[in-house]
Amino acid sequence: MSLLDINPDSYKSNKKVSIDGGSLNDTTFSNLKNIDIKFMLRGYFYALSSIEDKDAPGGFGGSGNKAKKISENKQLESVHGLKLIIDTTSHIDFAEKFKGQKVYLSNKSGVDTGFEASDSRLSIAAEAFYKGTWSSIEYLPSSWCGNSYHKVYLKNNEYWEFNVPRYLGQIKVKLRYRLDAGPGNKLYSNVVTAFINKKQFSVKQGHSPNTIMDPYND
Repeated sequence: MSLLDINPDSYKSNKKVSIDGGSLNDTTFSNLKNIDIKFMLRGYFYALSSIEDKDAPGGFGGSGNKAKKISENKQLESVHGLKLIIDTTSHIDFAEKFKGQKVYLSNKSGVDTGFEASDSRLSIAAEAFYKGTWSSIEYLPSSWCGNSYHKVYLKNNEYWEFNVPRYLGQIKVKLRYRLDAGPGNKLYSNVVTAFINKKQFSVKQGHSPNTIMDPYND
């Protein structure tokens, strides 16, 4: 599998990982490698809505990444509000062949919450603090098809989990994830230390649509 051919929707719900923060065994995890790339990864945070978006035009791409009950995850029981969390203790795979960890979007805000999505892809991307500025190192491609755009909903006391990569590079940075939750409304994760390459700030991974049903050119 080429990194450029990764389809995040095929691996985002990892059956090897238990709901209580379980991980791959040490041998399996050590046989994987960190992602050492010189471009920005395309967005890969896909989620299945817990509530149907009745205002959407229909025809958008779906996802199998169902929300889970917060009561089933001991790590999130004490977390309140709407939170985006990097789980640095998790040892999982990303795209089957790379080392990864989990990110949770947890909702204990008291209300069901909707998020803008494009073919079930949430507006979440990693960014790094370098030379005094936070800048994106992943990007969200734009669809030319209006049917791609809709909302996904996360009910109160539910969470989504996502597999994210562990990067390897020449530059030591602080890394966090940013959720664009609406006009002027951004949600940030906790901050961790990471190592990336400089071109991850500027060179897009790129994408070439294979069929007319693929409305993305980047």
